[in-house]
Amino acid sequence: MRKPPIHKSFWNAIKGAVWMLRSERNFQIEVLALIINLLLIVYLKVTELEAALILVVSFSVLSLEILNTCVEKICDIVQPNFDERIKIIKDMAAGSVFLMAMASVVVGVLIYSKYLF
Repeated sequence: MRKPPIHKSFWNAIKGAVWMLRSERNFQIEVLALIINLLLIVYLKVTELEAALILVVSFSVLSLEILNTCVEKICDIVQPNFDERIKIIKDMAAGSVFLMAMASVVVGVLIYSKYLF
């Protein structure tokens, strides 16, 4: 199979992100958190390193949410009926998003606390 041109690859990636934004409530909440972080970065005038760290953890949460959704969709295709093994797989994928979200909260508290208090 021939690889698509680079512009089509980018377009497909954008379509995937837009699908997530339209379809997945958690992704919408996480994008809202990213927007709030962008506003805080500008308003509080955090350092470049702090801004980079905030953006890395924010985009990591979004990326893991997309991967979690992929795992869930694949599991639903493989086993449409309830299966305890599939449940464990889905729970582990969701757990990875949860851990990264908790790490991002810790990073946010560590960085923003010196600007807010």
